[in-house]
Amino acid sequence: MKSLNIKIGLITSLMVLFTACETIDYEDTNVNPNGPTAGISSQLLTNAMISMTTILVDETPILYMQHITQGQYPGASRYNILNDSYDSWYTGPLMDLNRVIDLNSDPETAEDVIAYGSNANQIAVARIVRAYFVHYMTDKWGALPWSEAFMGIDNPQPVFDTQESIYNFLFTEIDEAVAMVEMGEPGPTGDYLYGGDMDTWITFAANMKMVMALRLSDVSPGLAQSMFEEAVATGRLITDNSDNIEYTYGTDDASDSPWMDNFRTREDYILSRTMVEYLRDNQDPRLFEYAEEARDSVSPVTNFPGDIDAGYVGAPNGQVNGNVPSYSFIRSEIIYTPDYPTPIFTAAQVYFSLAEAASYGWNVGGGTAASLYEDGIEASMEYWGVDATGITDYIAAHPYTGIDEIAYEKWVALYLNGPEAWAEWRRLDAPYLEPSAFASDPRIPVRMAYDPSIADNNEANYNAMVGFQGPDNNYTKLWWDVN
Repeated sequence: MKSLNIKIGLITSLMVLFTACETIDYEDTNVNPNGPTAGISSQLLTNAMISMTTILVDETPILYMQHITQGQYPGASRYNILNDSYDSWYTGPLMDLNRVIDLNSDPETAEDVIAYGSNANQIAVARIVRAYFVHYMTDKWGALPWSEAFMGIDNPQPVFDTQESIYNFLFTEIDEAVAMVEMGEPGPTGDYLYGGDMDTWITFAANMKMVMALRLSDVSPGLAQSMFEEAVATGRLITDNSDNIEYTYGTDDASDSPWMDNFRTREDYILSRTMVEYLRDNQDPRLFEYAEEARDSVSPVTNFPGDIDAGYVGAPNGQVNGNVPSYSFIRSEIIYTPDYPTPIFTAAQVYFSLAEAASYGWNVGGGTAASLYEDGIEASMEYWGVDATGITDYIAAHPYTGIDEIAYEKWVALYLNGPEAWAEWRRLDAPYLEPSAFASDPRIPVRMAYDPSIADNNEANYNAMVGFQGPDNNYTKLWWDVN
């Protein structure tokens, strides 16, 4: 009886407690009074823009392009990175940018986030940065899930869009983003690079459109010319180094240059013999600006007056170059100055693009292929600190004769801009780069293969993609790489 009473009492107590839980109004007990009640679009934009550094200092294509090579551990110089995952792009910066766009587009949240800049300007910058990321991704992998991406559990296995359709989307995206800009209204406060300066973002977009247009010069020359000439017509193409668009880093460990991080405790990257010898053979004064003299050796071959180039020594690509002090390092300011900027779009890059376009007979707003080629050399050398005499002498010794000269000079001018140098080398098939003799497959990759998980988790759409793009390996050419 005593046991029964205890059980009845326990049940009664539980019923009372349950009933109380149902009727008590806890109001804001579980709401953090100091936390945000809506998405903070400025933080989302800032977080996304940080991923630009992944593109700007992407060592793998820099190694492919033989601007530099590796020391003790030459894996990527031997092309042993066979595949890479794009997942972090979708779950990280692209998701953040989509959220910025959504918050500023939805009437229920737009008023909350207008404190972080004009709604239209926040959307415009998010779309421009998103286009920059997607352009990098498609030029790395090719086809991508896009039209059915970001649908979550509603569609966990999206189709792959062709690279052609992605490029078409990007051209539209850029144009629509620029058309949204509200000059005179506040730019996004999360823009730590350009302080919400919408004029700079319009220039960014125009130069990106130019780069994208030229990429299609072989596969779709009509569209390439149309888009290129539209970029020219904006009047926004960079033709002076003072207008170069750069990424400026911070001075603390969290925001400093990736190059400084690379050299903080190790010395893994040294000048490639290919770059050093090309510059030496051409008596190119940029040799002394791109590199430092080797600490422990001299070159057995010299070509400059007075043997002033003797201290500049390049390493064989893909070899185990264990004694790194025997070779030239990247310019010390780049690797040891925490806030040394990385170029995104430069006057030299623009001039060489204009020179190529002029050679096709496109409307470039003035100048000839030869004059614009010379302008490109001058802009590149001025950027790196070459004096006027050095520039004049070099141009006189290396006159324009055709597209191969443009391709070579662009490769030199894009020093350490791995993704762009790699893309242009694939498109132009110049200059000649000898594949590493130490690679198991002595072919320089022309794309990155997808992570194996893609085939496992999205088999049907992966197989369909292979059907229209080709085998998922490092040597299947992208849509625009037709030569």
